[in-house]
Amino acid sequence: MRLPIAFPDIDQQQKIAAFLDRKTAEIDTLIAKKRRLLDRLAEKRTALITRAVTKGLNPDAPMKESGIEWLGEIPAHWETGVPIKYLVTMSGGMTPSTSNPLYWDGDIPWVSPKDMKKTELSDAQDHVTDLALSATGLNLIEPGSVLIVVRGMILVHSFPVAINRVPVVLNQDMKALKVGPRLSPEYFALLLRAITDVMLALVETSAHGTKALRTDRWKELVIALPPIDEQDGIVTQVEKVVAGLDSLENATSRTIEKLEEYRSALITNTVTGQIRVA
Repeated sequence: MRLPIAFPDIDQQQKIAAFLDRKTAEIDTLIAKKRRLLDRLAEKRTALITRAVTKGLNPDAPMKESGIEWLGEIPAHWETGVPIKYLVTMSGGMTPSTSNPLYWDGDIPWVSPKDMKKTELSDAQDHVTDLALSATGLNLIEPGSVLIVVRGMILVHSFPVAINRVPVVLNQDMKALKVGPRLSPEYFALLLRAITDVMLALVETSAHGTKALRTDRWKELVIALPPIDEQDGIVTQVEKVVAGLDSLENATSRTIEKLEEYRSALITNTVTGQIRVA
């Protein structure tokens, strides 16, 4: 069955095309401005976090050279020259046999790189059973550990970091870092995100062609260490500032979505004659 389709005459088609070109260009300009705002907000977020975790919150604090090339000056009362290996203990994970259904669909979150899209984790896409935990080499990671991705192509451009808020287990592409008493997990997670470029410089291509973090070199990385109460203050202030930026980013993203919906509806309604073009 053929349905008849009505076409406007050529003159009207040209008017419609000109109208849509003009209107969509206006909308596209607005969308581009909003996207640039998102980019600036992301840059501001990174700059604020980096400044806070590497220079502290007091702009008038006496400074000293850290002796760390990528860090430069730090507050004079911060400790420096401390390799990460003396501040954290590291544990890894594995993949239980996928051919054994008794190992899977349990209640224990099994965290892999695909779950590392948030800064805090209370669940994972996949779960294992208590049997998998007892019968394999999996280690239960207690809450408050700093989780990082150490293998995968995501390390070409990103260094995902998160804190687990519930007990989890990991796959083989992940590591859990249990901090000692001199280091806050929240501060440590902020620091690792702030020095993503330093982390990515330690990434190499493995024999299988994927990317892998050289954990032997990473553990030797020297960081600066504020007093623990100052670490907590930095985290509190950063969270407050980031919450405001998050609110602005979310509002901007919603505006972009509405503009894109309006653009699509405008085109549809115009070419179907629901909007008259003189």
